Formats: sequence, C-alpha cells, structure tokens
Amino acid sequence: MPVVLDVNVLPRGAASRTRKVRDAFMAGYLGAHPDAQRVPVDLADIYRTLPAFDEWDISAKFEMLYGQGVLDEAGAERWNALSKYTDQLHTATLVVVSAPMWNFGIPWHLKRWIDCVVQGRLTFEYRDNAFQGLLTGRPAVLITTRDGAYGPGTPYAAMDFHVPYLRAILGLIGLGPIHDVIAEPMVAGGPEVGAAALEDGMKRARELGASL
Repeated sequence: MPVVLDVNVLPRGAASRTRKVRDAFMAGYLGAHPDAQRVPVDLADIYRTLPAFDEWDISAKFEMLYGQGVLDEAGAERWNALSKYTDQLHTATLVVVSAPMWNFGIPWHLKRWIDCVVQGRLTFEYRDNAFQGLLTGRPAVLITTRDGAYGPGTPYAAMDFHVPYLRAILGLIGLGPIHDVIAEPMVAGGPEVGAAALEDGMKRARELGASL
C-alpha cells in the first residue's frame, strides 16, 4: 500500500494558493491510488512540538549516534521526539513537500523539520568520501507558489534559494527522482496573470499526481 508523507507549511488555511496546488496533486494521486495512506505533517500547526536542538536534544542525539546509546528517561524522550520524524520518512513510499516561497527561501517551519530529519546514520551516511542517502527508492514532489518569477533565465533566478535548496537537501538523504510543480508569478504579473498561473499549476499538479 502506498504511503504518502504530506509535509506542508500552509498557514493561510483555505486561502493558501499553495494548498490549492497541493490539493490538486493529492486529488490526482489518490484518484490513481485509492488504497494509498496519506500521513499529514502540518508544520504550521505542529512546529512547536519539533525538537528545538537545545543542549538536551543535542546531547541525546550525540549519545545515540556517536556514543554508547545509553539514555536516561529525559534523554529517551528527547530522542524519540526526533526519531519519530525520521521514522516517518522511512515508512513513506512518496514524500510531498508543499511550501510557498518566503523571502526567496523556505518558511522557517520547514527548515526546522529539515534539521530534524537530515541526520547522520538515520537518513544519510558519509562513506567512501561521499554522502550516501538512506532513503533511496522514494520519489519526492515539491509544490510551491511564488509571487514573482524565479525560474532559469529570469532576471531573479539567482535569488531562488527555495527549490534548488530543497532539491539538494532532499537529494542528499536519497529521495528521488524529485519532481516539482511551481506556480508563478502569483503577484508580479497582475491578478489575471496570477489567476492563470495558479490554474495552470493546479492542472500540472493533478496530472503529475495521476502519473506517479
């Protein structure tokens, strides 16, 4: 049974344009795979529960990854809070990450999740002088909307610290192939251009979902 890990930062609720594109993808995918299990990771809601990587989180991490693996009750609680999210990745067959561009990059909620799940010995290793991802065999989909246009060849392409970063960091842990659905420009071209870009993004997302 397919397991879709639905990682998202969509704090605008039903008004979110990225949510509309994500929902179109899910409609296409679940229509093609009615037996699929969808596991939501709503980072705009649960970010407070993510490890903060304070002294205690880091101590537990280092003990488990590089020490003897001996934790007291408090340390075990911290470790379980971290490994919960890497375990979700290992059980997924498809990872979908939906997040708008904020200030040319990703929302901080998503960066906090990334810092939880990109962990040596859990999702990647460094051996033979190279990074080796431990999540191979799992495709990923990036879904986003952006107010401007930042694609290759555009005047602001060099300011895209969003999709290239996500492709690099998810590729490092082995996810792939990585597909993306980028709806842009939402604002820069005016309301009519934005509405057309959103409609086109939803159409492409639905078709991609149905094809995977």
